[in-house]
Amino acid sequence: MRRALLALSLLALASCGIAPSNAQRLTDAAIEMNTAARFGRMDIALESVGASARQDFMSRHAGWGTRLRVVDVEFGGFEMVQRDEAEVYVDVLWLRNDEATVRTTRIVQRWRDARGHWELMSEERKDGDDGLLGEPPPAEETAGEAPSAADTGRKHGLSLHTRVIRGE
Repeated sequence: MRRALLALSLLALASCGIAPSNAQRLTDAAIEMNTAARFGRMDIALESVGASARQDFMSRHAGWGTRLRVVDVEFGGFEMVQRDEAEVYVDVLWLRNDEATVRTTRIVQRWRDARGHWELMSEERKDGDDGLLGEPPPAEETAGEAPSAADTGRKHGLSLHTRVIRGE
């Protein structure tokens, strides 16, 4: 009888599987939130945004889908700052609706583990082109001329490049 109970207990434990690690939960939350935002599903994205950061998040992403189009979002990794805080790096490929210049911006997001689930606390542009998070475009762009990739790199010390697609 004891052997049967032991075997049954072991079978039950084996079927439970292994709980995801803290890092895996962070990765899953960041990818899910950024993918939802990329496709305009702000209702789903906001579920992963902390209550104190929701208004700022909504105002920074108000132009997504209206004034600009997000072409791709790529998870660039993360760095644990503390046991329950991390910085997540996201590379975003995007363009304004009224032009054909494809831009790249790297965002750093600050996440916090809030009682077992990760939530976004803040985000800011780390590198690349201005304008993705609601920043006003630089003065030369408002005058109608987009800077070349070489000029942009010299001004901001960028490692990301802007691609211009022109129709013939």
